[in-house]
Amino acid sequence: MAIRMGEKILDLLFPRFCLLCGRENTYLCPDCFSKIKTYASPFCPYCRSRSPEGTICPSCKKYLTGFVAAGSYKDKRLKEVIKTFKYKFVKELANPLALLIFKFLKENQEVEFFKNPLNFLIVPIPLHKRRERERGFNQAEEIGKQLSPLLKIPIKTDILLRRKNTKPQVKLKKEERKKNIKDAFIINPKIDISSLKDKKIILLDDVFTSGSTMEEAAKVLRDRGIKEIWALAVAKE
Repeated sequence: MAIRMGEKILDLLFPRFCLLCGRENTYLCPDCFSKIKTYASPFCPYCRSRSPEGTICPSCKKYLTGFVAAGSYKDKRLKEVIKTFKYKFVKELANPLALLIFKFLKENQEVEFFKNPLNFLIVPIPLHKRRERERGFNQAEEIGKQLSPLLKIPIKTDILLRRKNTKPQVKLKKEERKKNIKDAFIINPKIDISSLKDKKIILLDDVFTSGSTMEEAAKVLRDRGIKEIWALAVAKE
């Protein structure tokens, strides 16, 4: 009861409005959510060839097994939702962003981890502790918490650690991104990584840009014996 009363007081002091149309009592109304465009099907993030199962084509494959993104970061509506979530710290937007991924997967049920979720784990891309303290939350982790019960895939937030407080990738050129993110991740020394050797990992982030971040994280996991690693994002830039 006290929690609900607190929420009502907060709503009075800081009323919610749909950030796209201004409707009251919500940060993203159902009508605006339905107008956010999703991709028609999965594709290779490097050559953009169509891939119904979400696997990255052999000629483009590096450390990642597959890639799935729900929509384009060029979509003004989706970009506004992600920016508000990430930079204006509106944690509640994690739910509709997770639902957008789920909506895309329901429309593309050949994606392997949707069709057969057994042995998969969702692993959000970690933030550096300093960045997470500044923001108050890890945006990938918040999306993962909402997405995990929808996909019936467990979420593990303690496998990867970010040891470098890197610059934001979005502000860098392609080669600068690779250099910036190099050696940024390590396996948590408290984790028995051998216990995960039969698991398939889904690396989750809000935006997939050049792929440098996901590939670097995947490299660390592959070096420790994980054979199947997918990239999953709300949006592809």
